[in-house]
Amino acid sequence: MAPQAGFWDRMQDQVRTGYERTRRTTSRAVRMGILRVDLLSLRRDRTRAMAQLGERAFTLWSAGSPTSFDDDTEALRLRSLVEGIEAVVASKESELECLRREAEDAEPSAAGAASSGAGAARPGAASETRFSGSESGGPGSPQMEETHGIS
Repeated sequence: MAPQAGFWDRMQDQVRTGYERTRRTTSRAVRMGILRVDLLSLRRDRTRAMAQLGERAFTLWSAGSPTSFDDDTEALRLRSLVEGIEAVVASKESELECLRREAEDAEPSAAGAASSGAGAARPGAASETRFSGSESGGPGSPQMEETHGIS
């Protein structure tokens, strides 16, 4: 009966390992999705603020007092708003890049664990296609990751 108990212990460990890996991967994917949506929203806010700032500058220019732009409280408020949004965008982009690197670092170890088990890589497997996000966080063009010997 001892060999069978060892089998179930190994099965329990494998299920637990798979569950933890899936939980971490899912959590990372959700955080990346939230960051992409946040970045898209922030970029829209920045575009609106820049448009308002440009409109304010044009109004001052049309009134014949473009030199008063540095003293205009609305223009200064809009400028600080744009700068604040750009700082948050930079922070979120670096956080997203960190998550991407974390995901890339986790993929080789997961692939190594899968190939060491019964599900080894099949010869002649089809190539994988990964969709990378565009600058705005939306879908981009597919990029070939691996060709598995197929050219």
